[in-house]
Amino acid sequence: MRTLKFNVDGQNITPAPNCDFSGIVPGTEGYLEAEFEFSSEWNGCGMIAVFTKLGEEYPVKLEAGKCTIPAEALTYKKFKVEVIGIRPGYRIRTGKAVVEQNG
Repeated sequence: MRTLKFNVDGQNITPAPNCDFSGIVPGTEGYLEAEFEFSSEWNGCGMIAVFTKLGEEYPVKLEAGKCTIPAEALTYKKFKVEVIGIRPGYRIRTGKAVVEQNG
């Protein structure tokens, strides 16, 4: 399994600078995992990651800041990812990070 790491600071999501995003090939299933590191604004939130390909959204619940990226999102040359967090009386959402697949 390969892990793509993202940093989430408030409403900003960016690929982690120490993570290699090169050589990702479309069409995998059960192979790519996303891992997120969050700033304090996300404390106490239940979170989902939303992966988008060609306008179609594929939400996945995060467990310990991680999830497997849905195969449906990995069939095109790029996909987007954003995170939504919710706790009573509070909702936070990031912008979208784009991940290019070069294969």
